[in-house]
Amino acid sequence: MKSNNFDLVSDAALKETVDAVLAEAKSEARPWYRRLRLQLARAKDSTQEELMNREFLEKLWEDDSVASTGMGSVKLGPALDDPSFREWFSQAFSTTLPADEAEVEGFLIRLYKEIERNLRQKCDRVARLKLNRVMCARFPQQFTTIADVGSLQFLHRALGGKSNAHPVHAHLAIKRRLDNLLGPVDPNLPDADLDRLCLPWSLYEYITKETLAAPASEIDVTGVDSLSEMRPLPAAIRRKGLTSIKGYFSTLLELVPLLQDGLSREEFADEVRRSNPSLAPSSVGIVINTVAREFDLCVYDGAIYTLNARGLNLLETRDPDELADHLLTRILGVDYAIKLLESGPLALVDFIAKIKSINPGWTSDFMPRSMITWLTSLDLLEQDSVGRYQLSVRGEAWASRVTWAPESISIDHPEVQLSGTSNNISVQIPSFSMVQQRIQHIVEAKLVFPDDLVRQLHSGLWSQPLRHFAVLTGISGSGKTQLALNYGLAVTGSSRDELDRTRVIPVQPAWYDSSPLLGYVSPLTQRYSTAPFLDMLISAADDPMHPYVVILDEMNLSHPEQYLAPMLSAMETGGWIDLHDLPEDVTNVPQRIRYPANLAIIGTLNMDETTHGLSDKILDRAFTLEFWNINVEDFPGWDRFSLSTRLHSSTKKLLIDLGCALAPVRLHFGWRTVEDVLRYLSFAVEAGSTEQDALDAVIYAKVLPKLRGENTVKFHRALSSACAILSEHGLARCTAKLSVLIDDLKETGTARFWR
Repeated sequence: MKSNNFDLVSDAALKETVDAVLAEAKSEARPWYRRLRLQLARAKDSTQEELMNREFLEKLWEDDSVASTGMGSVKLGPALDDPSFREWFSQAFSTTLPADEAEVEGFLIRLYKEIERNLRQKCDRVARLKLNRVMCARFPQQFTTIADVGSLQFLHRALGGKSNAHPVHAHLAIKRRLDNLLGPVDPNLPDADLDRLCLPWSLYEYITKETLAAPASEIDVTGVDSLSEMRPLPAAIRRKGLTSIKGYFSTLLELVPLLQDGLSREEFADEVRRSNPSLAPSSVGIVINTVAREFDLCVYDGAIYTLNARGLNLLETRDPDELADHLLTRILGVDYAIKLLESGPLALVDFIAKIKSINPGWTSDFMPRSMITWLTSLDLLEQDSVGRYQLSVRGEAWASRVTWAPESISIDHPEVQLSGTSNNISVQIPSFSMVQQRIQHIVEAKLVFPDDLVRQLHSGLWSQPLRHFAVLTGISGSGKTQLALNYGLAVTGSSRDELDRTRVIPVQPAWYDSSPLLGYVSPLTQRYSTAPFLDMLISAADDPMHPYVVILDEMNLSHPEQYLAPMLSAMETGGWIDLHDLPEDVTNVPQRIRYPANLAIIGTLNMDETTHGLSDKILDRAFTLEFWNINVEDFPGWDRFSLSTRLHSSTKKLLIDLGCALAPVRLHFGWRTVEDVLRYLSFAVEAGSTEQDALDAVIYAKVLPKLRGENTVKFHRALSSACAILSEHGLARCTAKLSVLIDDLKETGTARFWR
């Protein structure tokens, strides 16, 4: 499920969204309306005598006209067979609502809890989906057609409500909000009452965009709260197995409550580490990915992870059945393993071998073992007296829901659509002197790259026969990206307007697997969604004689060893990168790509508290260049700005002196900062500022904010030197700020501009 971050708290936003929902209303809902109206009439007109009748009650509870009952694994037979339950229910269900509106919510909550208590006593579990459906049929003015509690809470929270509200309160709050917004239902319009009753479900469906794995023409718009008739994804586009994590299902149950009110990525990582202190740093993201994507329990809006409907359901019930529809239809091997055991128990070695057979990519026992452990943790498998694996009672119930023949992934490699069939073709790399000349022509003296630095990059990239990977690190604004881009243009013989063989790809903080680079199969369209990196990879593989350069800008905002994993492996071996197993007529993206020997990857990175360090896996494969030695005097743009001679001279001396003072503690600045200072001075003086005030302001804004450190001799000396330089140039505001930082350093042992 995907949250589209709809803000429905304000009336204006809600009205806009409701209008969009109503505009998408389809005539296909009318058959649902006819059945729904009959069910509402049956519940409204039922007599106590009818409610005592076992057959009538079964029709009332099992009818799916209001909404689907999802898995339907809670059997109501023990309750409906009990005369005492039928007698109690007939009396409770026939009770008239209080006349006072203020008492209605309390009455319905008490009734809801009483039905829950009785069902739990008779059936061991509560059929909440069926309970909400029956309550809606009996009290359509107070309930919605959203029978799934997680979906109900999801919508209630989107409307500004609390995620832990009682279902009755959530139903009422949603109804009241919509009634207040839209006004009373017009009795003269046909089906207007049902339009309003079903609007919450349509609204929920709209904001979550939950689409079943079937063509739109096959989707039944009958208010489905869960996959009652499950539609499995093709094996080729399912997630490939279940990742092993310590604690398995118990860990999911431990993490789900923490996500109830939302967690940032950092907070989520902290909670994962707290639950398993021995977990390797590189595995934290794997656990988060398992919770969010493999088990589909939460959504991420770019800042916060929050529970989705499935997660909210699991939070309330702690029942593995909440995961059934997802695991059986979207995770490769789960349906296969469960149906396999319907024929009888299997020894572990045979069970593993059969699971491995459905995916040629599972070349070891790791994934099948992980899946077996997960299924055991979910109470689906158990071992018999001689240690063979067999289905538990719950596992038999899951197996009964698999009405299709589980698929395996084809291993017919000769027909696989490939790209780049050989790494033996010689790549035409220009000489260093040619690259040097091209760079000078491209930059037109606006930038200066030391020849030795360019030579190191050129040699470091192409000295290896296949692994052309370099990392440029250093302070922000030192020209790393500009060097990488201009080198890429030079080595490919392109201009700034020709970027078909050189591409800059900004890395994002939320890259935890290779899909941002290699694309993925969309579960919505069952088509391959490509990515800029993949486009370059395919182009390089199809054009092996010419060099291609990809620049991963700020590559350590995420862990490179995670999102680059397939490339890191393939660049070592010259092997294949597997992308998908879709039929050839579905997508133009090849199923596999052999890693091209003409592709160079250049990563740029800043090393500060907002980024990740590089693992040995990266460092062992990359040629590393540092950008720390910044000579401010060599900046080529000193004469491009209209400054007075005095301001030009004093600014140049000030920046050179500050750079020298701060360099020992690596707090100096790059050419981007120098250019920003000069641009500001030119603009501010022309706008009427005095030269002194403008210089004081821009140094305060562009240089000082990066100052931070602990009480060391080097840092203390750097601050003191910088303070003296600022004072010498008469920058009063900057000098005062540095004096405060020096005092902080003496008193607290630490100093930072932002405090």
